[in-house]
Amino acid sequence: MKTTPLTYWALSLLSGILLALSFPGPPIGALSLLYQPLWAHIALLPLLVAIYQAKPARAFQHGWLAGSTFNLLCLYWVAYTQGGGLAVVGGALLLAVYLGLFVAIWAFATRYILARWGRTALALAPVLWVAQEYALSLGELAFPWLLLGHGQAGQTHFVQFAAWTGAYGVSFWVVLVNALLFLSIEVHARARRITIALLVLCFALPWIHARAVMTPNEPMEYMRIALIQPNLSMGEKWGANGLERSFDRLENLSRQISAQEPQLIVWPETALPCYLGLNAACSQRARHFVEELGIPLLTGASDFDMQSRQPYNSAFYVQPGHSAIASYAKMHLVPFGERTPYRDSIPFLRDIDWTQLTGDLGPAEFAPGLKRTLFPHPSAPFSVLICFESVFPDLVRRHVDAGARLLINITNDSWFGASAGPYQHALLNAMRAIENRVSIARCATSGQSLFIDPFGRRYQMSELFVQAALVGQLPITQNRTFYSRYGDLFAQACFFAAIFCLIILRFKKTTDL
Repeated sequence: MKTTPLTYWALSLLSGILLALSFPGPPIGALSLLYQPLWAHIALLPLLVAIYQAKPARAFQHGWLAGSTFNLLCLYWVAYTQGGGLAVVGGALLLAVYLGLFVAIWAFATRYILARWGRTALALAPVLWVAQEYALSLGELAFPWLLLGHGQAGQTHFVQFAAWTGAYGVSFWVVLVNALLFLSIEVHARARRITIALLVLCFALPWIHARAVMTPNEPMEYMRIALIQPNLSMGEKWGANGLERSFDRLENLSRQISAQEPQLIVWPETALPCYLGLNAACSQRARHFVEELGIPLLTGASDFDMQSRQPYNSAFYVQPGHSAIASYAKMHLVPFGERTPYRDSIPFLRDIDWTQLTGDLGPAEFAPGLKRTLFPHPSAPFSVLICFESVFPDLVRRHVDAGARLLINITNDSWFGASAGPYQHALLNAMRAIENRVSIARCATSGQSLFIDPFGRRYQMSELFVQAALVGQLPITQNRTFYSRYGDLFAQACFFAAIFCLIILRFKKTTDL
């Protein structure tokens, strides 16, 4: 087939589009049917064709186009964030370009190895991909939202091995399938048969494993949880009489489902617009409500440390018969949304007035929490993930390793409107459940609220921008997974293996493919 440079650019663009289609998209009627996780298994094929015989520098450019397209189409909702202006739209574009660099590095490294080792180097393509995803999860600018493994979280009948490898192992699997498909086109007939056999194993082995582990083999204990989705707008919550309005809505919805006898009631992130630890009237009303129902309450609210003069985005646990209110402060804050990255190490960043650039979306400059909190409950000790924290595999698994037998994710995704954002955010919680074999209850201000069992199966999912009060029974597991205990060993092995191979091959001469 005759090809032109434009053809290769089109192929790179196609890879970006297919990668985006493997994640949840905007809830727009029949269009939503186009978004399917299996697209990821062929998404890198066009890019591999484009870079296969390109110079490494050109491969970098093709990877950057594919990666930027992928991130822009998936993360368009960042530009939609309520309260932002042109600067936020520009920020969304810069975010896509920045994240696209990681795919560009993968394309460059893959082509670099191909040039020195021939087509057998494609065996390293999954290793290199995991290495760049792991690098993306590090530091204050970390944003591992679009790990390929996250897009596969709904494929519960294939991805249970994440309990050993984390989401990174699922990403490895996806890229391996792409590499084998590419090889099945490039190699001769005999080798093609071997490649196809390996492709069959790539799907058969995970499926067999999932069938084995998802078969119940021991009696389960359960915890009955109520999720309250108040669907209050920013103006309603933070405007005049916002605290009274919030309490009324949350309490009324909670009373409606109290007859179903939940063992815990959950209100979402910043459900109460007050400093709960400082505002005596606010904390007293919360205590009175809990005593009235006789049911423990977990709620999001701000906190403030008078000694350090720093605010926190926190969760508070109010128990009947207890005067003290336990709390947890969010440990990983949203870059630029909740805290300016590196403001502690780069002093001039503290003096920038971001509100002049981004309107209402200037960083709140919360302080990060420094310790994990294990909340006691008669049915099971649990930990809380506040919004963005659920994106980070290692942060979540440390809660489980510390003793949490259940996870509660409270969030406020109303900033993102009726977009793909809330659905993507909800889906990656399923991967956290699979990795740690632990149930998760997700409570959102305006959706999507839902329950997730230890195998990542989601149920009782609320709609966006409606009031909802959901009650569900979540299984309580007792055993920690390999991933919960040892973390990102698989990803770290890939990271160092990639560096080692690139160093070694630096001294190997170029090979004809």
